[in-house]
Amino acid sequence: MYMANGHNRSSSDPKWKITKDIVDKRDKRSCRFERCISAKEYNQLIQGSPKTLDRAHIFAASAHPELLYNPNNVITLRRFIHRRMDDFTNPLNGESISLQEHWYWWYRIYTHKIIKFDENTDYELLMIQEIK
Repeated sequence: MYMANGHNRSSSDPKWKITKDIVDKRDKRSCRFERCISAKEYNQLIQGSPKTLDRAHIFAASAHPELLYNPNNVITLRRFIHRRMDDFTNPLNGESISLQEHWYWWYRIYTHKIIKFDENTDYELLMIQEIK
């Protein structure tokens, strides 16, 4: 169970259930990461755990409680990809990445775009604009 400013995110939380239902319908209960990588990248992907799926917050609920129930801030990811994103590691190989690269990957996952990393792009700002 998770508490953020009095918000209880558990299976019995009706707001969380509504959010999950919206996300499940939108994402068709499949990992969105696999929609943003090329065939070459897929072949480079170091697989993690079985295909357990999580609903992942892009902007952490602890830092942004106002986005806790915003379906635009929640996406479906395979658990090992979700952990890599939370740990600031490359979702393809699990190696450490910078904060800028972290937001680059969130942007790719969210938009389903296969794009090259550009160090001059503020991907966090792009994500804020996408979500709000």
